[in-house]
Amino acid sequence: MTTQLRPGYLRKNGVPYGTNAVLTEYFDLRTEQNADIWFTVVSIVDDMENLGGAGTYISSSDFKKEADGSKWEPTPCSAR
Repeated sequence: MTTQLRPGYLRKNGVPYGTNAVLTEYFDLRTEQNADIWFTVVSIVDDMENLGGAGTYISSSDFKKEADGSKWEPTPCSAR
């Protein structure tokens, strides 16, 4: 759980979140029957000021472990 966030946006072109927002993350590592390894990240942002109504934004991302680093090509990111 993360508090005291700097104000920002949930997505680059999306809804803002404020300093009172709370970010809670859940991590799950699992192995499928075919031996594939998956990593899931669930992010929950609670911010009654900017999200109105329920005040919650939920997103998840899934990552599959590759056999080697041949597909790994990191690039710098920017929020500008």
